[in-house]
Amino acid sequence: MSISGQRTAGVTHEVNQLIAAIRTHAENAARLLGAGRSQGTGENLTSIAAMTGRIGTITETLRSFSRRASGSMEPILAEDVIDDALSLLSVRIRDSGVTIERKRIDPSPIVMANRMRLEQILVNLLQTVLDALKDQPEPRVEIAFADNGEMVAISDRDNGLGLAPQDSQEPLHAVHHQQGKGSRLGLVISEEIARELGGSLRHDDAGQERGSSFTVELRRAA
Repeated sequence: MSISGQRTAGVTHEVNQLIAAIRTHAENAARLLGAGRSQGTGENLTSIAAMTGRIGTITETLRSFSRRASGSMEPILAEDVIDDALSLLSVRIRDSGVTIERKRIDPSPIVMANRMRLEQILVNLLQTVLDALKDQPEPRVEIAFADNGEMVAISDRDNGLGLAPQDSQEPLHAVHHQQGKGSRLGLVISEEIARELGGSLRHDDAGQERGSSFTVELRRAA
């Protein structure tokens, strides 16, 4: 598939994921209203509003996909974008029982990126690791930073099944073990976006018996 085709497929995958999350939020809100619990309904509706806004942003950027770079680059506090990505996936994370562990560093790193596109990478990576953790006991995701002065690395490590042995040579283009085609497309599109932002996306094999680690590396803001 061409890069253009991969991008279109990746965006379609992301929008479909958001639509599925909106449906889940709406069903939760309806269930809470039926039980007379209006307090939780507001939280679900707020999440729905945020996700519909993101869909609008994604579809707006489709017009610029014919250009190599889309959107302006600016200094961004990486922690803020992680907060946004986790908020978009909050209901799925809660319902799946996944524990999110965040390893922060001081000072919090500032990277050069386009905020929406960095968020797209992080959402895709989190979707991938959440898929990998389905039906796993005590599922856990660790989000960590590393700053070498020139580049900032953001890593998502899970304790799922990891990659199938036959996929280890080209992990970003392989189907994540026990996952569907959508996860592969999400990684492919994220790899391309990372390159456009002047960075990279890689799969790290630290020799652990279980799990996978995906790292996006971006230029540190001066």
